[in-house]
Amino acid sequence: MRINKLTTTILVLALATFYSCGSGTKANNKPSTVNEIKAIETMASFNDIINGNTPVLVDFYADWCAPCKMMAPIMQQVSKDLEGKVKVIKVNVDKNEDAARKYQIRSIPTMILFKNGKAVWQGVGVMQANQIKAIIEKNS
Repeated sequence: MRINKLTTTILVLALATFYSCGSGTKANNKPSTVNEIKAIETMASFNDIINGNTPVLVDFYADWCAPCKMMAPIMQQVSKDLEGKVKVIKVNVDKNEDAARKYQIRSIPTMILFKNGKAVWQGVGVMQANQIKAIIEKNS
């Protein structure tokens, strides 16, 4: 069976639509659960948060990234399950180029776990909530 360019385009659009549905967010890009994951807008607020006493899991993402959209409900679950033990924040690499450059984000989604302002773990790609929670428990 030969797949032509039109078929490939339709398949890609269908997959993008599938992955963008059910991301666990409202139309205004705010999480729909009680545990709201804060989206960071400035480098100053980013630095304030990661330098606190509580470990911080940072999800570097972009709105157009399908795997990043897959991570949204996973990050919500991690935030809910580890409430009080870790802060979970999101950093849009398109809007926060300084942070992306500083931490050499080359692929997204990328997650970095900070403890007292220092990166103690970094991972790239979609991961399951249990994997992320185990990493946080190990490094906190």
